[in-house]
Amino acid sequence: MSSCRLCQKKQFLTLLDLGAHPIAHHFLNSPSEEEYRHPVTLCFCEHCGLIQLSNPIPGELLYTNYICFSSWKYQPHIPHLVQMIEDFTDLDKSSMVLEVGSNDGIFLDALHHKGFEKLVGIEPAHDVCHFAQQKGLNVICSYFTPQTAEDFVATYGKCDLFISRQMLEHISDLEGFQKAMQIVLSPGGFVVFEVPNFACNLDAPDYTIWEEHVNYFIPETLALFLSQAGIQIIHKETTVFSGGALIVIGQYLGYPRLSPFFEHMKTLREKAIRYRERWPVFRNALIQYLRQHKEKGGKVAAYGAGARFCSLVNFLNLGPYIEFIVDDQPEKQGKYMPGSKLPILPGNALEEHSIDLCLLAVNAESEDKVIAKHPEFQKRGGEFVSVLPPSDRLPHFWRQI
Repeated sequence: MSSCRLCQKKQFLTLLDLGAHPIAHHFLNSPSEEEYRHPVTLCFCEHCGLIQLSNPIPGELLYTNYICFSSWKYQPHIPHLVQMIEDFTDLDKSSMVLEVGSNDGIFLDALHHKGFEKLVGIEPAHDVCHFAQQKGLNVICSYFTPQTAEDFVATYGKCDLFISRQMLEHISDLEGFQKAMQIVLSPGGFVVFEVPNFACNLDAPDYTIWEEHVNYFIPETLALFLSQAGIQIIHKETTVFSGGALIVIGQYLGYPRLSPFFEHMKTLREKAIRYRERWPVFRNALIQYLRQHKEKGGKVAAYGAGARFCSLVNFLNLGPYIEFIVDDQPEKQGKYMPGSKLPILPGNALEEHSIDLCLLAVNAESEDKVIAKHPEFQKRGGEFVSVLPPSDRLPHFWRQI
């Protein structure tokens, strides 16, 4: 990596060099299938504090057919987000709304049902884009670039509300994204950003790094990104979704603002170094936990074939300790996990294969729903233990690291 994506400086500290791994959502049709592998290295910018992956995977390898549909995820915070948008006094149901990275249109659909009339999405992944279009949503299949922004304005005019949910962390060209956003936004227009909150990972600790997430924002670095684009933050909050999520509402002033002075840099650097130091301790503790269970004759499976858990299994080489993965998505069943090549089975496999320890690899907000589906597993002594913070079902050693 030649320079930081956010500040363009060249002062980096390597936090984690995790080796080369396959793409987490590229499920295998057979264990013998060959896989593309790419190095995963997490770095810390000593100038602005952005934590980021060096050497990102080219977008065409990740997003041509994405396979990951937003509608597959339980998103209990969507009604709250929609209500906040409805409460904007300077917007009405005829305002022009653009969502970038709209995936299968789950959020656009929620706005449509609330009466918003002018909704457009931009989404580069062909499969999810086509799915959204089949639902009658106006979604453009394209990357969000300055040229795409110019084309949008030529067709629809400026937008009054710009939405980016769980998308900015995927962008390797942050400067180009800022320019495109400035092109499409009307002066005084609003933005809604939602990104994973890496401050939660630093504290937990949580090492579910994902090759698609090239940027790992905390509140301060997201604020810097927005200030560079001329956006003033008017509201921010956090929520539990896929770990922790940071939600920011801002207003476009029409000109770049001065970057804030980072008084937090010393503290953030200390946290980043501590995160690096805890990695081998965490790795050894989790492996030992699973090894001891197997040595006592126990059988371990995991629930959830998501990217976060796939990455964790590969980073720690947990495959030998796990019998299989169960997942409720029919699209994943019968396939094999990238890297570990663990088979993906339907949920009833927990009971059929006499599993006694199930690693919950679903988001914390979905754990209760998963557990409720398997009363027989628990009746015969089966135990659910989470491996994805911020769950309150993490193994005992986690809080001691």
